[in-house]
Amino acid sequence: MSVIVILRGPEMGKHYSLVKDRATLGRNSDCDISLSGNQISRQHAHLYLRDLHILLEDLGSSNGTFVNGKRLTPHAPTPLAESDTFQIGPYLFGLRAAPTLTEPQESSLVVRETVSATSLHESLFAQGPAAKLQVVLEIAQHLARTLEIDPLLDKLLEHLMKLFPQADRILVVLCEGDKLILRAQRARRNQELCGRSFSRTIVKRALDEGIGLISEDVQTDTKYQPSQSITSLDLHSIVCVPLIAQDGRRLGVIQVDRFCKGFGFRVDDLHMLTALGMQVSVVLENVALHAEKLREERLMQELALAHDIQAGYLPETVEGFPDADLEIHGRVFPARQVAGDFYDFVKTPAGRLAFFIGDVSGKGMPAALFMIAVRTLCRHVVREVDRPAQLLTKLNVELADDNPTCMFVTLAHGLYDPATGHVLLASAGHPAPLLRRANGTIETVAMKAGRLLGYSGDLLQFPETHVELHPGDTLFFFTDGLLEACAGKRLDMFGLERIRDLLRPLTPARALADGAADAKNAVDHFTGAKELQDDLTLLFLRRRPNS
Repeated sequence: MSVIVILRGPEMGKHYSLVKDRATLGRNSDCDISLSGNQISRQHAHLYLRDLHILLEDLGSSNGTFVNGKRLTPHAPTPLAESDTFQIGPYLFGLRAAPTLTEPQESSLVVRETVSATSLHESLFAQGPAAKLQVVLEIAQHLARTLEIDPLLDKLLEHLMKLFPQADRILVVLCEGDKLILRAQRARRNQELCGRSFSRTIVKRALDEGIGLISEDVQTDTKYQPSQSITSLDLHSIVCVPLIAQDGRRLGVIQVDRFCKGFGFRVDDLHMLTALGMQVSVVLENVALHAEKLREERLMQELALAHDIQAGYLPETVEGFPDADLEIHGRVFPARQVAGDFYDFVKTPAGRLAFFIGDVSGKGMPAALFMIAVRTLCRHVVREVDRPAQLLTKLNVELADDNPTCMFVTLAHGLYDPATGHVLLASAGHPAPLLRRANGTIETVAMKAGRLLGYSGDLLQFPETHVELHPGDTLFFFTDGLLEACAGKRLDMFGLERIRDLLRPLTPARALADGAADAKNAVDHFTGAKELQDDLTLLFLRRRPNS
């Protein structure tokens, strides 16, 4: 049986036994030899065992497979000799004969001594307990003053270098997801030592079993000889202890290495580092909590700023439009800091008032960003067309052409002519508005809803509806955050009849802002919730009564 060994690159020293007739190398997790990196194809190459010979085949990878520096022809198996090397992305592999000794598995590595790294006990301080305890407490106090990860690790390595004078290198490896990341290291004299990797075999055992472990002289222990990942580093003595959170999560390890012969680490060094590791674990948890709190505070500040910016987009008056003829009032009540709903109105080049109310799919920041795009396009397109159906058709084309997130929007659009009081309406999947006449009668505008906007496909049709506003009449538009508000766990929705009831007291003499406040209060009372379930947006248009 043969093995291939990673001679250079990620996981240097790791080796794989070739026990099957074919092994696949690639980025996919189901490959026999799973590799990482953008230069690796999902299925990059095959290794074959045929008649006691090993052949390597490139599977048409984007970046190629190289044997002794020469790129292989895709899909042409090439024999390998024991002296050959082959490269895939950042990995350089060598072919080796299987060692005669049985390779130790991670769970069967023999070390000089192990000690539990999950609880303090008296054996950790058996020799010189007062002095050791004082050192542990002093270092813990120093580290506790630091709440940022990089200064914390730098200060930790500084203390450990003083505490272990025989150490040539000290490193901290942290768990990030399912990966082991060398986060910090320090060498005493030869800085080239920082360029060496570390043994994942040792680190994984310390983490898996939750133990600190020590080897006084790796090179003289025959149990380690078959492990390329250990012997290739030229280590002579190591101490490795895991960092374990109070809930049992593995945070990483501290490892102290000695490359020079003689003066290896002893059991009391293991005890000392284990005790320190427990204190460092607590500090690391505090650092993580502090960083998470800072991230949350920063996010809240950014969301508050986004809320203010979004609110600034919403108009209150129409520049250059005669407000003596028409009252208009809009409100957006976000379910979160920012909303996917919006309203807008603007004077057209023909002197009419164009108005919009929309509801983007989803909530929060993604919906708010898409909303800004929709609003901007509405203001741009309305200057190029003169009918609502034309605007909705053109707007859908613009949105569908560049919509990688596949979001959509419902939109109602109208044009008001101040000379006649006529309103021309069209809808893209948006709820029909209600019309409150000056005499108090309330009717639903017979507006047919077209298709949602944001994707291409079937033939678009947006039927247009004419409404004549008489003096004192009010048009009321809303999003489904009002219509579909639910009371607790019941399926009962706020519904159209309750919306009609909201409009009854909104006489021509009453301010439209009062109508918006009444609607919000009614939804809060109906749902009994402190927060809205969905963005709630309202838009009122009222032709002023004759004086």
